[in-house]
Amino acid sequence: MTLQEAEVKLSKVNEELEVLLREREKALKEWSTAFHAENPENITCVDENIEDCHRLYLLNGESKMFACLFGRFEMKGSQDDFYRALDNSMHMINTANGRDFDLSEYQKNLIYAKAIEIREDFTSWNNTSRNS
Repeated sequence: MTLQEAEVKLSKVNEELEVLLREREKALKEWSTAFHAENPENITCVDENIEDCHRLYLLNGESKMFACLFGRFEMKGSQDDFYRALDNSMHMINTANGRDFDLSEYQKNLIYAKAIEIREDFTSWNNTSRNS
């Protein structure tokens, strides 16, 4: 395989990845809606937005756990880069807080869903302000 052929193949795979990530975002939104409707423990993910920084916390009654941190820079990147930044942030915060566990799948999904919502608001606001 030549370099040009490999680059074409890689480009096609990257396009497929972007499509799958968009589908994942739709599925996460649907999952989040269903989870909040059926959530017996009343666990939520909230955003404390301070200037350009979003600090996501998982709340369960009186319990509040810092779970993820991201900002404008991460929201401007590709979908793949955005998810990578979220995963890295969750891992670093767990490590920094001495938690020897990864978040459960549903906790990660809550964080992803909230981050997607924040990124969509950021993107639509930026597109609106550019068009004004």
